[in-house]
Amino acid sequence: MFDRRCARCGSTTFRADRSLGGRLVCSHCGVPADQQARRSSGGGRSLRSSRSGSGGFRFWILLALIALVLVLLFQSA
Repeated sequence: MFDRRCARCGSTTFRADRSLGGRLVCSHCGVPADQQARRSSGGGRSLRSSRSGSGGFRFWILLALIALVLVLLFQSA
């Protein structure tokens, strides 16, 4: 279980998160109450990787370039 304090920020306020099936999460930092504290060199950074969204951005740029080439090809024909 947990000791009624957030392992990450030390807060004592929790709320039930419906997206996690009712598990308790810290109201201040959002970490599930039953997780161990993660020490990172990034200080207050999120647990997610900062590069997680870059793959989606590249996909849309590539798709736009392909669409532009197709439009140019069809207009020249």
